[in-house]
Amino acid sequence: MREIPSLYDEFGYGRLGAWLPPVFFESHFLEIQLWQWLGLMAVLFGAYLMSWFIARGMTLLTRPMVIRSTTDLDDRVLQAVIGPVRLLVATILTWAALPALALSIPAQHFFSSAAKVGSLLAATWLLLRIVDVVADVIDANLIERGDPGANALIPLGRKAVKALIIGVAILASLDSFGFDVTALIAGLGVGGLAVALAAQKTIENLFGGATLIADQPVRVGDFCRFGEKVGTVEEIGMRSTRIRTLDRTVVTVPNAEFASLHLENFGQRDRMRYAPVLGLLYATTPDQMRYVLVELRRMLYAHPRVLQDPARVRFVKFGAFSLDVEIFAYIDATDFSEYLGIAEDLNLRIMDIVAESGTGFAFPSSTTYLARDDGPDPERTKRAEAAVREWRERGELYLPGFPEEQIETMAKSIEYPPPGAPRNVTK
Repeated sequence: MREIPSLYDEFGYGRLGAWLPPVFFESHFLEIQLWQWLGLMAVLFGAYLMSWFIARGMTLLTRPMVIRSTTDLDDRVLQAVIGPVRLLVATILTWAALPALALSIPAQHFFSSAAKVGSLLAATWLLLRIVDVVADVIDANLIERGDPGANALIPLGRKAVKALIIGVAILASLDSFGFDVTALIAGLGVGGLAVALAAQKTIENLFGGATLIADQPVRVGDFCRFGEKVGTVEEIGMRSTRIRTLDRTVVTVPNAEFASLHLENFGQRDRMRYAPVLGLLYATTPDQMRYVLVELRRMLYAHPRVLQDPARVRFVKFGAFSLDVEIFAYIDATDFSEYLGIAEDLNLRIMDIVAESGTGFAFPSSTTYLARDDGPDPERTKRAEAAVREWRERGELYLPGFPEEQIETMAKSIEYPPPGAPRNVTK
């Protein structure tokens, strides 16, 4: 007790012994006396109050500018900064008040290191919140730009950056307390190599997922063919991709395997192919064939949902059971249900044209039967031949093709949906 006044006179605490009971100097824990513990609690409480007032004042000063802003970015930044700033201010105030407590050298060293760690925690907390704000902004921009597939990179990038920040903060904190960080990093390198070898497949899947997200051969919501299966992509995760098949089951494929497959993306089609092959009866006369070819081309050129480049109809070959006519065109549709409706309309018009020509469709058969063959319809055959004769006389037998001016005149002259169909049905 006699040493206490001489010790604290040096720090200006000579009067403490005059009004504090001796128990405050005699009782100690971890080489810190009771009055110093009480002083620490008072300093911490005072630093907490001061940090609250400072953060509150900062909010009141910046609030008018935030309100006048047209975006909510500054609101989110202010909300992210408040907590870390309070912790940083409280840490600085506590560190500044430590000399007033006249702590022993080991205690001073410990609490100084703790103050450094507190500052590191505040900086780490601030950086983590800023990462969240930046990730949200990038995510919103990608959605606004119409690139939702790239959004899958955001969670992965957010986690990677946060892990890096936390790792650096942990190493810096250990260094503040006197640990040998160099040896620790070397040990982590050896251990990391062992973990990497053990987790080779997992790492392959991670890189496969990053490749899928970066190259975007398919996106979430796309209907695609992968290998021998087809389905809609529901999720591209860090390890695997989930696909909903036509049977409504969910197939989970590891990213490394999925990225190596041949992926056919139906969702990126800008048009759909229409390519039936018609097999006409061998009894079809040449003029009947000419009639069919011309009318089919006329129908394709005139249909508003058939793209004219290319739109072709060709008598391609003499098949085993039929005279084969190949139709090739693109339909202006990307939705499969809508395509089926347009293809159905085209098929019905083709049946009308074939029936009007007087011929018919052939079908393969190995059955031998005896029947009276009525042959082609004489009346319709005459009409078709007369029409071809008139076309020939007028110079309007458009074989092997129609002139451009005729195609332009016929463009979209067919009524679709056909007469009698509801106008508001597209699928």
